[in-house]
Amino acid sequence: MASLKNMIRSWLDDTYPEMPVSQRESLANTMDVSLIERKKEDSIKHIYEINSVVRMSLIEMQFIKKELMNAMYAMDELMSSNEININLASVTPAVLLLYGANHTFKFLYYALLKLGKSREETYASFRLVLLDMERLLLMRSNPPLAPPPLTWGESSKKNLLSSPHFGPMIVDDSSTRANNGDVTVLKSDDLGMLMLHIHECRTILWRNRKRFTRQIIRDVSEDLSELAGERGPVSVQQQLQIMARMARTYPFLKVVSTGVALDISRFVQ
Repeated sequence: MASLKNMIRSWLDDTYPEMPVSQRESLANTMDVSLIERKKEDSIKHIYEINSVVRMSLIEMQFIKKELMNAMYAMDELMSSNEININLASVTPAVLLLYGANHTFKFLYYALLKLGKSREETYASFRLVLLDMERLLLMRSNPPLAPPPLTWGESSKKNLLSSPHFGPMIVDDSSTRANNGDVTVLKSDDLGMLMLHIHECRTILWRNRKRFTRQIIRDVSEDLSELAGERGPVSVQQQLQIMARMARTYPFLKVVSTGVALDISRFVQ
């Protein structure tokens, strides 16, 4: 910058000595080469002024150098301000490649090779077993008395006396009521079915224990023990409350809809 100012000031002193000093200083400080360009256009027509033309050309080259330096500085500023965007653009292909490779590996591992179940499939299997348990308990939770058999003719009076208003009815044998009529416990057949479901839940939990945290494994195991009556006698109503607590507590039992239908046949053996 200083070199260009000195060159312009020296040229103005030699070429236009009659110009006011303040004007020459102003042109030199602003590095205005418009006067040099006009003078060069006039001098280039005469061969005897070749030295002056060369001098003015050198000044113009210095001016071009200054402009190039300013442009390069502006480009550096622009690159620095967009450095984050450039880094993101350079990383994006690698991220997309890793994402695609991850999904491809999962597809080959779980779908084609059948070497195991993904996290989503494991959670879905556990939820389906709990659904079967809940169905069983709901059907045995304080069921109504069975209606009397339909008969005709002479036994109609007997059936009338056997109605709920006149006498005892046939009781469903699938559950047993305790001394308190509002409390129902499972009979041996249904209890055995419930234990099979609990065993299936425990199998899923321990075979896929890497899919669960240690705290969840401990809490779910305790809940399953309560469902099985290993912590004390439980009624059907209490078992339903335990299952409701499990569905409310554990995140993997909550289903987030994605708009894609779940293929249950994949989990049914």
